Amino acid sequence: MAKTIVIASGKGGVGKSTTAAGLGKALAKRGVNTLLIDCDAGLASLDTMLGCREFSAFGWYDMFCGRCSPDDAVTKVYENLSLISAPSSPIGQDGETAIKDAVKAFDDSFDVIIADAPAGLGVGVFRAASAAEHGLIIATGDEISVNGAAAVDKRLREAGVRDTRLIINRYSLKAAKKGKLLSVDKMIDMSYVRLIGMIPEDEALLYKGSKTKKGSAEGAFERIASRIMGENIELKLSLLK
Repeated sequence: MAKTIVIASGKGGVGKSTTAAGLGKALAKRGVNTLLIDCDAGLASLDTMLGCREFSAFGWYDMFCGRCSPDDAVTKVYENLSLISAPSSPIGQDGETAIKDAVKAFDDSFDVIIADAPAGLGVGVFRAASAAEHGLIIATGDEISVNGAAAVDKRLREAGVRDTRLIINRYSLKAAKKGKLLSVDKMIDMSYVRLIGMIPEDEALLYKGSKTKKGSAEGAFERIASRIMGENIELKLSLLK
């Protein structure tokens, strides 16, 4: 059976889908057969981020409506990483069990299934969390984002997700020391969610072809992926420098 994870955020624009893509790549790199499901109906982005938009003919809503088989809904990104795309238009309350059905269809075919939920607290979060055992909540170092993390943690638990962890994204120790961002301890205290990883601000995520460096987001994704798979990897603030 696959390890099932929902990635969520209370506030939009915190890098949730970028984190989903980064973790998918990091897990695939270490040989973990991973399926990403883009749950953001009407605002799909993972197919573009992963460079496979032109190859994604169907998605989970097509599968739910019987327009394609489960296998036809899956796009192979590269070795050990596959994607099920979201519909291009909003679907409202329709398709309540669509993500749960998709997870059930591929539970024995993948090691990890990650559902990238839409931001906020709406029906899309419930839909994405419906078959997840674990939750990763993304927040940046500002008070609004952290308050949103606390709210979405409550929402995930209402949906039946019992194991949740916090990922602090686009974090800068220098900015935190100057008081421009909340401290890591403050974010944990405000969100009431245990920390699983921190991702530094990294221009390589914004500009294609940018070179990665020590302490980059890529290294952070790899460390979080290792923790997801049960490895004891120490959390070090020094790696954010």
